[in-house]
Amino acid sequence: MSDYSRRNRGQRPTRNKMVIICEGEKTEPLYFNNYRTRQNNLDVITIPSNRKDVVNIVGFAKKKLDELDIESGDSIWCVFDRDENTDQTISSAYKEAGRSINMCFSNPSFELWFLLHFSYNNSPLENKGLIELLKRNISEYSKSENYYKVLEPLMVTAIKNSKKLEKYHLDNGTELNSTKSNPSTQVHRMIETILNFNS
Repeated sequence: MSDYSRRNRGQRPTRNKMVIICEGEKTEPLYFNNYRTRQNNLDVITIPSNRKDVVNIVGFAKKKLDELDIESGDSIWCVFDRDENTDQTISSAYKEAGRSINMCFSNPSFELWFLLHFSYNNSPLENKGLIELLKRNISEYSKSENYYKVLEPLMVTAIKNSKKLEKYHLDNGTELNSTKSNPSTQVHRMIETILNFNS
């Protein structure tokens, strides 16, 4: 994936880059790759990290930073789930990321973003229960399938529900970047970044 570096070309292409370091190898790349089209003003590039520990994911992302031009509008994102991450590891990862790396935390998992396309839910979830709820809307749901065409018409609803969840946690004094923010997802921030480049 070294092709996304601009330094080798000597001149700046017209499109900015959004490099997405994905914890998952299937679900997240399958979804975000739908935004890698010639029609987008942002070149979306997904890189599976094969790591679950968020501190290691951020470390992997930091190695990619020198290949980007952050000041001119490129961005790098770490997409990760709660999994076995603790409040301490999540906090450490956010501090390590600083301002150069954008973080996108889903609690309990990325599939919550999919569920929010169909309904709002603020009751705590574990992955098994989350998938059961999702299957009420996508009956044959599988991590290895691409559901973008099903989800895309409902994106405005998902963004609205995701922001509503954030407000719910903030109103209750819950730290968003912690295991206590169940359920929540920050994927809407990435989608809005993409949409803003195209507006």
